[in-house]
Amino acid sequence: MRIALINPPASRRYVQARDEPLQLEYLAASVRDRADVWLVDAFGLDLSTAETLDVLAETKPDVVGVSLNFAASSRPSLDILRGVREALPEATTLLGGNTATFRARDLCLDPAVDAVVVGEADLTFPEIVDALAVGSPLDGVPGLCIERQGRAVTTKDRPLVENLDALPFPARDLLPLGETYTRSVLTARGCSYGCIYCSATAFWRRRTRIRSVDGILAEVATLVRDKAAYFSFADDCFTIRPERAMAVCDGLAAMGGETAWSCTGRIETISPELLERMAATGCRMIFFGVESGSPRILARLKRRYTPKRVEEVYAMCLAHGIVPSFSFIVGLPFEEPQDVAATFELIRRLEGVECGVHMLTPFPGTPIADKPNDFELTIAPHRAEDLDINTRSFIDTPFADRERTQQNFYDGMGLAMGTVRRKRRFLEHYRPRPGHEPVIA
Repeated sequence: MRIALINPPASRRYVQARDEPLQLEYLAASVRDRADVWLVDAFGLDLSTAETLDVLAETKPDVVGVSLNFAASSRPSLDILRGVREALPEATTLLGGNTATFRARDLCLDPAVDAVVVGEADLTFPEIVDALAVGSPLDGVPGLCIERQGRAVTTKDRPLVENLDALPFPARDLLPLGETYTRSVLTARGCSYGCIYCSATAFWRRRTRIRSVDGILAEVATLVRDKAAYFSFADDCFTIRPERAMAVCDGLAAMGGETAWSCTGRIETISPELLERMAATGCRMIFFGVESGSPRILARLKRRYTPKRVEEVYAMCLAHGIVPSFSFIVGLPFEEPQDVAATFELIRRLEGVECGVHMLTPFPGTPIADKPNDFELTIAPHRAEDLDINTRSFIDTPFADRERTQQNFYDGMGLAMGTVRRKRRFLEHYRPRPGHEPVIA
């Protein structure tokens, strides 16, 4: 059996970095013992839909799986499967990923789609391959949404993987030009924070599952052996459990080597002790989703920190040689003009580092998309592929219509680009003593 797993192109390129398609590498590892598997990273290699179809025409796979994680890839994903249906009518076509999961009942009705994998695919995909190998219908495979007699039908529920250490390491060797990618290590799956603009909590069923420290370090060791100079911990929040993050750092220290790494963190979880340990083992960058500079809005978002604390974490990171980056959202529920002004003021104070400003966007599976009335939001009609945090607003709030939000976005991005060029003036008068937390004047 020949299998092609596709990371599709997007209507708009939302990131410039070339990160490995980690979930597809996991799936490739799960079936490589029973099939020939190709990974086609159309997004990472800037392949068009037509070029992706040319690759598939040459390889003639029996199974084509497309990872529809991001809404901006909705149209290209379907266009690829429609092209496969025309050129390779006997091939089995599959969709999976975050966006596919929350649009499964619509997507499975497209004639080009044989099945949509709902949620985590690590257990479901090998069972699909086994069923196809013996000619069994997919109706008996749990975790799918399929079309039957013109209706969307879901098969038996698929439980989450309980033991992440039981999964094989990602099949990085199957990724063409793999040496040109930033390597990623997933130390946990899930997010318990439940942010209103994010679907991760729903996708992972409000659970967080943690890999063992030994399992994490064993995978990092393979990257060190491959002489990877840099990698990222790709969790939704690497520092969600600070004691576990410290244990990983202790293991990295014992391992030795010169590999640098980055991660995503939460302001609430950061301490000088944690940053010291992270910096000593190669951490060079931490991304924080701060979202607002208004104490009132942060409280509405159930954030357990203040703008003052954001500044303190900013200073602590830089003092330890770690570059922080921050993201903010405009158009948030209940956000008034003075709240936007407070966000812009915080950005001004985060000198010399990258601050991203984005528009609140109703992605499938997010609380704001599912229950907009709960947040006093009016969402304009749209297609999934049009949703983008940096292009166009689709949300009216009581205090800002779409046009106002877009203008706030433009103003915020201009401010952020100016701020990143400014010298970090606080360093002129702040020199930390070991073990002392910085205080911002």
